[in-house]
Amino acid sequence: MKTKPFRQRQHQIHYLHREAWAMFAFLLIASLMIFWLPVSGWAKDWPAKPINLIVPWATGGSTDIAARIIAPKLSKILEVPVQVINKAGGSGIIGTLEAIKAPPDGYTLLMDCNGTSSIQFAWADNLPYKPEERTYVARAMYTPEGVAVPASSPWKTVEDLMNTIRTNPSTVRWSTIGGTGLPDALTGQLRAAFTAKGLDLSKTRVVSYKGSGEVVIAIAGGHVDIAFFSPSVASSLLSAGKLRILAVAGDQRYKGWPNVPSTAELGMPSVNLVWWGGVCAPPGLPAGISKTISDAVRDTVRDPEVIAHLDKLGFVPGYQTEAVFKKFVMDESKDIKSLKLK
Repeated sequence: MKTKPFRQRQHQIHYLHREAWAMFAFLLIASLMIFWLPVSGWAKDWPAKPINLIVPWATGGSTDIAARIIAPKLSKILEVPVQVINKAGGSGIIGTLEAIKAPPDGYTLLMDCNGTSSIQFAWADNLPYKPEERTYVARAMYTPEGVAVPASSPWKTVEDLMNTIRTNPSTVRWSTIGGTGLPDALTGQLRAAFTAKGLDLSKTRVVSYKGSGEVVIAIAGGHVDIAFFSPSVASSLLSAGKLRILAVAGDQRYKGWPNVPSTAELGMPSVNLVWWGGVCAPPGLPAGISKTISDAVRDTVRDPEVIAHLDKLGFVPGYQTEAVFKKFVMDESKDIKSLKLK
């Protein structure tokens, strides 16, 4: 038997090496494809079962109402039930923690608001989560807050109120709910704006209450002089002639109160906080699923029936994409922290 020439054998070895490397490359690419396809398919096939929308507050509050307004339309768009589940307790921490510690598969979402994000980040110590430890899917809506005084008071304008503080400050009583909520943050902004205008607030009084419900009763009875209320809370008191709104926080008027100026119009643009509601999710939510939910939120708050429902309760559509929403929350938290109320 003849032995193959050395050069021929060398060519065969090189050929076999090339074939081996080609096979290795093919197998590597195939394995990567196998790894990638389920992730892609997961996002494409989502959702395949009901979605839980956790509200970290009790029923009846703004966050709960907002969730129950948008859930039916989200269900229609996503073609699976979106179930609102209340997980109250711990100043919103219990439900928030459960939502953001859930698997990042899009089947557990959080109905977020200032009270479980920006305000907590600014004031709470030792939270069991960090600001970046959630996916800020989309903001959905907001509601303006009005500077309210008793209808029995002599003040028809903010300037009237400021004049009383200048001349008889000990008669002016601010309401507070313990420095943990949006009304207190707004009160802090208003006090800072008054101070910037040269008012001495040291002789005005602060009256503490356990919650906004107590403040409603107190201001209706004339036991406190200044509070912040949303249209949904203020509407019954306004109808009963128990309340007067002097200004709306922010840079524009609320269409439900067309004759009430904004704080920006009055030279106090720093009084600008609003209640808002948005959808968040656990960190690590796949981008495809986040985009699908965000688009569904956008289409929901643009639906005429939903808009009419929101409008009836004093909410305003305020959709924001993930990146814009996250920046908004972080900036708001910095603004609240700068008030140094805690």
